[in-house]
Amino acid sequence: MKRALYILTAVTLGAAAPAAAGDMLYPGGTMLTENLEGRPYWAVQARCAGVYGATSNFLADKGDTDGAAEAKAMGVAFFNIAVDRVMKDRGIERRAALEALSPGVIAGRQETIEVLQAEGDGPSSTWNYARSVCLDIRDSYGAP
Repeated sequence: MKRALYILTAVTLGAAAPAAAGDMLYPGGTMLTENLEGRPYWAVQARCAGVYGATSNFLADKGDTDGAAEAKAMGVAFFNIAVDRVMKDRGIERRAALEALSPGVIAGRQETIEVLQAEGDGPSSTWNYARSVCLDIRDSYGAP
C-alpha cells in the first residue's frame, strides 16, 4: 500500500505548478486527496486529464471500446475544465493556458501508462487509486 500511495501521488500530482494568488485551490477532504490540499485545481485537473487519456488508450488496446470512450470523454472534460480554470485564475489567454497545462497532462499520461503497464487496472492497482483521486477532485469541483 505504501508503494501504491507513493505512485498515486506521482500520477495525480507529480511536479504540479505552485499556486498563485488568484488560483482556486483544491481543499483536500478525503484520505486519498489530503496530500493535494492547497494545490491549484487546474494543475490537478490537468494531471487527471492525462490519467484518463492514458486510460482510454489502455482500454482501447484491450478491446474495451465502451470503457475507452468513457475514459476519453472524462479526460477531455478534465482538460476543458482545467483550461477554463487556469484562464480565469491567472487571467491568461487560451494559448498560454494550453502551454501551462501541457506539462501536467503529459506527465500524468506518461506516469499512468507506466503504472498500467506494470500493474494493470485491477481493483487494488495503483491506477484504480489514481482514478479514485480524480473522481474525488471532480466531485469536489462540481464538474462532469
